Amino acid sequence: MANIYDRIFKENFDELLPHLLREILGWEVPKLEDLKDKLQVTLEREVDIFKKVIHDDHPEKDHGLHCEIQGQDMDMRARELLYYGMFHHRYKLPLRQIVIYIGEEPAHHIMNNILELEGLRLEFTVIDLHSIPKDVFLQSNKPECVLLALLADYGQDKPEKVVRQILHNLTNLVGNKTTLRKYQKQLLVLSRLRNLTAITTNIINTMPIHFDIETDVLYREGTEKGVEKGTEKAISVANMLLKGHSISEIVAKLNVTIAYVQNIALKMELPI
Repeated sequence: MANIYDRIFKENFDELLPHLLREILGWEVPKLEDLKDKLQVTLEREVDIFKKVIHDDHPEKDHGLHCEIQGQDMDMRARELLYYGMFHHRYKLPLRQIVIYIGEEPAHHIMNNILELEGLRLEFTVIDLHSIPKDVFLQSNKPECVLLALLADYGQDKPEKVVRQILHNLTNLVGNKTTLRKYQKQLLVLSRLRNLTAITTNIINTMPIHFDIETDVLYREGTEKGVEKGTEKAISVANMLLKGHSISEIVAKLNVTIAYVQNIALKMELPI
């Protein structure tokens, strides 16, 4: 459940990666190839993305690319060293590493991106989304990139304006109603990272095309699988979860059990 943010990034990453490399890092990558087999690393998570960068005319320049999403401000140097060693052992290629920081707290420890030991120097790239101007993402023609404006630097704009801009751009880019609802759901989940759940929910609900918690597919699946089918109590719990209330607040207000709330959150694919 805690990895719902990771799942969104993993699902969207093939569209996100070229934009991040080109617009933020200024890297020109000729061709990317998936590495199907996973490294046997204890720390590996589903969100760790490994690619092979291919240079058709200069194969000697081929190398690996490792991207990782991190939500906590922590020193990543030992972890990245482990990945580098395992990758090089497996593929016999150099590895360029990127850590994408999506956390709300200021980036301090995670910005330590150089490790120097006797006979060894490791350096990787850290992208702190909170420090990147929102327009870098808003101007994209890829919905997956537009979503990241929510985690970027708003400048002088208020959060409500940024959320409206994101939803407006998504509506213009996505013609399919089902697909638009998917991105609305992803935006709502990501809004928890910036404590903007209530604002995002209210704005989505004013749009002509939006998902309704009572008719949404994820919610129907949840209620039909034993979460008290369609009852007012279940709907109330769901609405409070979407508005960012904690489990303890919901338990106290609605007189339900922790397990009951966790079950509904699980079926709705919301982090707890």
